[in-house]
Amino acid sequence: MSLETALSIQKAFDRVWINGLTFKLITFKIPHPLIHLIHSYLTNRSFRIRINETLSNEHSVSAGCPQGSLLGTLLFNLYINDIPDYSLTKINLYVDDTAIHATYKNLKTISFALNKHLLLLQNFYDKWKISINVEKSTAIIFTKKQSLPPPIIMYNTQISWSQEAKYLGIIFDTHLTWKQHIYYVRDKFRKIMFKLYPLIGRNSHLSIENKVLLYTAVMCPILAYACPVWGYAAKTNINILDTLQNSLIRMIVKAIRCMRNDDIRNALKIKSFKSHIQNIAINFFNDLEATNNINMQNLSQYTPNDNTKRPRRILLDSYNPP
Repeated sequence: MSLETALSIQKAFDRVWINGLTFKLITFKIPHPLIHLIHSYLTNRSFRIRINETLSNEHSVSAGCPQGSLLGTLLFNLYINDIPDYSLTKINLYVDDTAIHATYKNLKTISFALNKHLLLLQNFYDKWKISINVEKSTAIIFTKKQSLPPPIIMYNTQISWSQEAKYLGIIFDTHLTWKQHIYYVRDKFRKIMFKLYPLIGRNSHLSIENKVLLYTAVMCPILAYACPVWGYAAKTNINILDTLQNSLIRMIVKAIRCMRNDDIRNALKIKSFKSHIQNIAINFFNDLEATNNINMQNLSQYTPNDNTKRPRRILLDSYNPP
């Protein structure tokens, strides 16, 4: 069984300790002229707030990297680059999204490993003035058993257990059925479709070619995001997204009832949704050997077969669209 803890960093970019970042740039042996340039970029900044016609007084900015800037993400990554590892767990970082993962048969071992690592992280965050919102952090266990391990503690506060956790835009549920994630994608897709309806609807005068371009460039990536992870979900769940695609392409060509979905897709040169995410998964798994991500490199190798329910299973699935 596996357990994952997702940590919520409070105002990550806004609270970067500038002197601490400068110190780390020196320890990383960044050229001194570049360090002076970055330090100058981060210091002596100020801001004012406008509400309608009223402008506030000027206030100085004493900490933080400008969020949304070209350098902001890079500087934050450098700031947390020396975050401590722990031999019994794995840590996954993407900018300010942090997840700690442990896999063992014994529940007590899982809690012990995570609590030890969280204590290391707590000392690291305190040292570098990073604030964690424990109330918004979650712990989720992936198992078929009903029992929970001993509590996961950080800053003398128990991290709450959850039936699902969102990390990098993917919703993980305790049994990894991906049903809640697919519902989330469905609702997100419908909102985008509603906004773009004047362009892709049946009354739109936009050409079919441009409508298809809108779907392939803007809308399809929403449906297929991270599909190598969840693409082996049950066919009934995958059909939810497949139906969305079919509804949209029928709208694009103003299809009448007797037109078959396969014929429309072939005419538009659009693959079925299952075929599309299978192709993405094939490219993803073929590229794994070239990745420099340590956790990806350490994944146990396995050959998918009809009895496994793990991500590579998507490569074997046959699919007959409804």
